[in-house]
Parts: sequence; structure tokens; C-alpha cells
Amino acid sequence: MKVPNPEKLPHDLPENIYTLPWMPQSKILKHPNIKAFITHGGLLSTQEAIMYGVPLIGIPLFAEQFMNIDACVARNIALRLDVHTITEKDMNAVLNAILWNPLYK
Repeated sequence: MKVPNPEKLPHDLPENIYTLPWMPQSKILKHPNIKAFITHGGLLSTQEAIMYGVPLIGIPLFAEQFMNIDACVARNIALRLDVHTITEKDMNAVLNAILWNPLYK
């Protein structure tokens, strides 16, 4: 998880969650163990995920991000969540859909 101020996060995060101010996104997306990419839907992030065949969970925030994620949803390569109404149940549902529905493989 890319976090500019990791000191503000809880100190008891699971060991498999890494927090850094910057990560090599392209290298991460091409790793064979990556199953989904949670993103705001910026153009470069979206293009990189598509290039590496990684399905998206889009949480657009402003500008073209809505259009980018909607275009991916229309092509069955993404699911979209609303930043203002998202719940744990919503996130669980889209993660399970991406992980278990063969449409997103």
C-alpha cells in the first residue's frame, strides 16, 4: 500500500501488508501473484494494469478517473466502488468477484 505518512497507520497491520511512500507500480503489476489492483483509475495506472492483464477495482475520486474506470467496467476488466458509500461488505464482494469469477482471469 502506497502511503505518504505510514506513521499515521495502525501499528498492528498484518505482516503481509507493506506500507511505503513509493512503490515500483509497473514491477508490482507484472508479478504473477498479483490478482487485482485497487486504484483511483488514473490513466497511467489503468493502462499499466491493462498491459499486464490485472483486473481493476476502481475507486475514482475526480476528473477522468470516473470515465477510465467506467470504460474498464464496460469491458469486463474492472469493478467500481463509490468512495462515499463503500463498506467492508462492498470491498469483500468485489474482491471475491475478481478472485473467483473466471471472467476476470
